[in-house]
Amino acid sequence: MDENIKDILDQDTWLPATPDITKDGYIKIDLNKVDLVTYSFNKRFRQGENGPQLKLWFYDGNQPHQLDKDNSSVTLYGLDAGDKIKVISADQSDTWQAGRVVIALSSQAMATAGQYKRCVIEVKNKDQVIATINFNLDVLPNDFYNLNIGSDPFSSQVDEKVKNTINYFNDISKEATDKYDGLKQAIDNITDQIAKNNIVTKDIFDNKVTSIENNIKDIEPKRFDVSSIAWKDPFSNYTGFGQTSLSMIGDEVLLSLSANSYNSSSATICTLPSEVRPIAEKVGHGISMDGDGHDAQPVLISILTNGDVVVQNNTHDHAKIVLTTTYNVKDPDLGGSGNDDSGNIGGGNTGGNTGTTVITGINATSSNLEKVGVIRDSKVISKSGVPGRTISAGQDFQPSHNGTYNGEYYYQISTDEWIKGYDVTKVIKGNYNDVTISASNPRLYNDCLQNVPRSISGTFHVDASISGIDNNGNTIHGLRISINEYVDQRDAG
Repeated sequence: MDENIKDILDQDTWLPATPDITKDGYIKIDLNKVDLVTYSFNKRFRQGENGPQLKLWFYDGNQPHQLDKDNSSVTLYGLDAGDKIKVISADQSDTWQAGRVVIALSSQAMATAGQYKRCVIEVKNKDQVIATINFNLDVLPNDFYNLNIGSDPFSSQVDEKVKNTINYFNDISKEATDKYDGLKQAIDNITDQIAKNNIVTKDIFDNKVTSIENNIKDIEPKRFDVSSIAWKDPFSNYTGFGQTSLSMIGDEVLLSLSANSYNSSSATICTLPSEVRPIAEKVGHGISMDGDGHDAQPVLISILTNGDVVVQNNTHDHAKIVLTTTYNVKDPDLGGSGNDDSGNIGGGNTGGNTGTTVITGINATSSNLEKVGVIRDSKVISKSGVPGRTISAGQDFQPSHNGTYNGEYYYQISTDEWIKGYDVTKVIKGNYNDVTISASNPRLYNDCLQNVPRSISGTFHVDASISGIDNNGNTIHGLRISINEYVDQRDAG
């Protein structure tokens, strides 16, 4: 590294020009352009991504510029968002003779999220700089739960040079001990060079950045093979850089998910093994990219209590979806206080103590309450107040008990699942008078207040009634005139 890296990165006289990009992803650079009146282009990658390729095709006017791979070099110098200098050299290959060069960016270069403050590529021929190319490099955050790994400086050049130099010094020390002073001075010079350029060797980097698992002592982590994750069509495990991994340390789950999809609709990505399923739904944001790894957009991702990992608002037809997260399987993650119409419940048991009962006044339901129908998507709770799964509108249940929580009625619909009375209809059996349809276009519902598209007229026998609050806040009363068909009471005499 002969040049002063700081001088390279601190030049402020760039005049931007837009490059052409070939069909196979190579960025065309004309080396005949005046130096520093050069190209400015954007590249975006994901934080922690390892090995993304930056493809360059050098030209002299309209002719490819032939590089001698034995006497030329192409080097990227960058100052990342954390003020760490990165130096990465392109590996020589036979394609250099045609002017095509590929720079593989290491995961260390993607360690800190944010746009590089300065990034240049220097092209040299026999130690003579023939081009300096300025461009913008943006590292997208991987912050599903703000799980970040700090950036450390890294240079792919330094590691090999240090090893070769130390081997050389070892040979000298074996030959003559009287060269100790010279050897020590040379080592000090290398140490000064590393400190001056704010870089570390790969060995130091690997030893310094330890996995999250090592931060939790005396607990043996359990690792799951990717085959233990049940992938749901049209999703599959993406096996490229940053593929899926899953482990568990005590009650803490560490999940890194990379999935392919050929469907833009909201869908279940996969189902996790039973050991890593949370007792309350976990919600956060991941990233969805197109099939080429571009156009990154945030997506809502939920991890449900049944282990389903669900993605919403994915707009890419062919997508790569990524997230990195950690969560505690026993943490109910309750938030806020009181109730709202969405079923998000706070207060009560916020510590996950399933032995505490927060539902009061529990009684068996009346014998004439035939069933309840779910009007809108509703999250159920346990008797201790812990949120559970979300039940979709359109289902009906036979409740066994009712009770009160935070001033709201709840109905027990399974062993330890209670649903809010506001979100359901009540179907009451009884003896009713026959009714005659009085409206020309009577409103007809099923037991979940969903419209039934059928025209009716005449007189009908009624054996049950229904009541519930629709999505507009209106109380609806209906009369059952056939199996799962209720005419609006306002339309019948």
